[in-house]
Amino acid sequence: MNQLSSYEVAIIGAGFVGSTLAKYLCSRYKVVTFDINPIPSLLEDTQNIEHRTCDISNYHEVEAKLGAPKVIVHTAIIQIPAINQQKDQAYQTNIIGTHNICRLAQKQDSISGLILCGSWHVFGEREYKATVDAAFGYRPDKVEERARLYVISKMLQEGIVRFHNSMIDEKTYGIVRLGTVLGDKMPPKTAANIFITNGLQGKPITPYKHTMHRPMLYVAIDDICKAFQLYIEKIIKGRTPAEKSKGSIYNLFHPQPITILELAQIIKESIINQTQGHLTPKIEIVDKKLPALFSPNEKETLHVDIKRTREFFGIEKLKSPETKINEIVRARVTER
Repeated sequence: MNQLSSYEVAIIGAGFVGSTLAKYLCSRYKVVTFDINPIPSLLEDTQNIEHRTCDISNYHEVEAKLGAPKVIVHTAIIQIPAINQQKDQAYQTNIIGTHNICRLAQKQDSISGLILCGSWHVFGEREYKATVDAAFGYRPDKVEERARLYVISKMLQEGIVRFHNSMIDEKTYGIVRLGTVLGDKMPPKTAANIFITNGLQGKPITPYKHTMHRPMLYVAIDDICKAFQLYIEKIIKGRTPAEKSKGSIYNLFHPQPITILELAQIIKESIINQTQGHLTPKIEIVDKKLPALFSPNEKETLHVDIKRTREFFGIEKLKSPETKINEIVRARVTER
């Protein structure tokens, strides 16, 4: 594909979410992925997706390589732990890169809209005193220290996109805040992946004592793919409502929170069931001698409202974490 030719979907960032979205969407649209790294392993066996290496912190490079898509899906971010080790690079990618992409979406006539992959972590992770909905607000100081810059990055990305949404009437600038993503190829250092991998290797499942009561909001990668396909279709067909005051923000996660300890218990039971009792991993709480960040009843304060998301996308029900974990464990047991 010529870099100046038109196509439907540009996906910025070819990590787990970006690559999985590309594979899902490529049967419906012409899709091009962009990342500072070469084509990822998730896309190596896919013939009908073009991948372009690109540094989004360099405006002129993005301008030269982007071509003429109809919709941009922005998933790129330097996250934990790299964000705390490479702060300048993280700022250039997470903030300047988002600014560059929004500017190009404004400038390029072919582009009808941009969708940012946001994160539920912008709400904070504790001390909820109101129902979490699209207007809940930002609380970067209610997360662990190691996650603060990541949350601030997500806030700033949202701010840039929301400013453009209020400024550019003829284009859609939307935000879909994702729960922590569950999928078979999810990043190896996520708690769910570590717990599943260790449990299937006969090792103990090891939540940390100081964070074991942290309430988490999860979303299955399947639901992300379906929702983004619907959003892209709406943008291309010009069926997105003007929501300048509400910021075109949608929260996409299963409404029932589960704690890290409950996650460990769900995974343990799934492994026992899917291996017919051949594996019975133990749960061993790891005490790092750090002060507890979450009270045992923290989850009871987290109430979620995703009615607006369901109505916009026409989604009746999202897949539960238990269901998705069972699917992941079953697939990995089958591969053994």
